[in-house]
Amino acid sequence: MNLSPQQANYCAHSTEMRIKKKQRWDDEGVAATIGTIMTLLVFMTFLGMFTNQVLPIMMSDNESSHMSTAIGQLTTLKSTIDISISNYANSLIAPSSIFVPVTLSSPGIPVFAASTAGILTLTPHQIDRRPMFNVTFIYQSQAAGSPVTYTLDSSNDGGVGGSLELNCPNRYYVEEKLIYENGGVVLNQTDGEFIIAGPQFMVKNIGTGATRSLVVMATQISLLGENKTIGGEGSKGVNANLQFAESKEYENKAGTNLTFTIVSQHGIAWANWFDRMLNGSANLTKGHGYNITTELEKMPDRLQDYYRVTVTIQNVKVFDYTRANVNMDIGELMNT
Repeated sequence: MNLSPQQANYCAHSTEMRIKKKQRWDDEGVAATIGTIMTLLVFMTFLGMFTNQVLPIMMSDNESSHMSTAIGQLTTLKSTIDISISNYANSLIAPSSIFVPVTLSSPGIPVFAASTAGILTLTPHQIDRRPMFNVTFIYQSQAAGSPVTYTLDSSNDGGVGGSLELNCPNRYYVEEKLIYENGGVVLNQTDGEFIIAGPQFMVKNIGTGATRSLVVMATQISLLGENKTIGGEGSKGVNANLQFAESKEYENKAGTNLTFTIVSQHGIAWANWFDRMLNGSANLTKGHGYNITTELEKMPDRLQDYYRVTVTIQNVKVFDYTRANVNMDIGELMNT
């Protein structure tokens, strides 16, 4: 059998050389890689939307709910103390101990956001120590058949002080502080402050014509105990025990000025509250029957300045004054 030249040439070379196949790309591997990348991009997109939009809304709701809970807890503490004082004067039964849990922190979101911790601070009353709330009233008392003039002021029974403060440095909701002082609850925000639950206070007229008398009723509360600060998460306990409460009637038949002097970091809130309570009460108007002045007291050694608020009510004939001392302590729930 004869071979053609081409066939012979091909066969000769085929014994020494092999034909190599051209490499091909694996299309299935490329598709899997691209799919994984696209899945990660979609996941990261949704994760970014959650952390930038949904997470702040959820945490803001959590912090707002916590503030509502804390307001309820401090107003409950205030109301319970007020009731205990009202029942103390005419009772031979010792007042009951008061216990109120106070929630320091708002809940977080697991993995994404931690809880927002809070700080609870008790500042007890000490002489000439801020905050302080003093009253001045010149009254008369019968002695040996003739009236004798005395002055009720901070040197005797006319001075109280102390405060309980819950600081909530919220990260998503507005930063707020709740302060219980002198029987009132103050809500302080970055854009202002006001008293959400005031102390026991009333102004009224008794009688008509020449026998008309301006009567002021007020209760002031001193907080006693140890200077203490607790921070963290969860709930802490506040113990309060009424140590003393006394109500007296002071009278000045000629009528004289009754002055409240308040030195507090929250003087603006107190000034506005007294203005709301007095304006229109017993036909009083600002400048005609009462006056309110506010002065800023710079405190170089403190982070926050104090205000001195002076409230003067004119021509007061009867002052029904209640003063109370409350021993307070804060701590862990398991130790209360």
